[in-house]
Amino acid sequence: MTVLLALLLFVAVFPLSLAHFYWSRGSHWPMASEEALARAVIGDGRRRMPGRIPCLAVSMLLCAVSLFPLCALDPASRLPVKHISVIIAGVFVARGIAGYTPTWRGHFRDEPFATLDKRYYSPLCILLGLAYVAFGSGEFGR
Repeated sequence: MTVLLALLLFVAVFPLSLAHFYWSRGSHWPMASEEALARAVIGDGRRRMPGRIPCLAVSMLLCAVSLFPLCALDPASRLPVKHISVIIAGVFVARGIAGYTPTWRGHFRDEPFATLDKRYYSPLCILLGLAYVAFGSGEFGR
């Protein structure tokens, strides 16, 4: 079951890494323009996406986070699975909960981001955080 959870985490997080990689290369996929993309994925009033380096940094972090559960499955792995899982889970859960706070909602109020965040981005972050907790706890058996 742990292998299945590791695969599900990879399948859920790796595409996010790819999207950030595309954006680091100047793509505005899946939107029609860079402004539309900024309004959909940032929502803080800016009309341009962050530069190449920030998008690439997020892409690399998400790639590492997506690969971590698969690497942790290796019996020879010396990764501190529980500790790393808690850190990853904490970041995801904090981001997810933040999306429902008045401060966050006041700062990130552009549409369609505000609606997408409330419906999809924040719940996904909370779900991923909980999944990383489950993975790190070994509740699914190794």
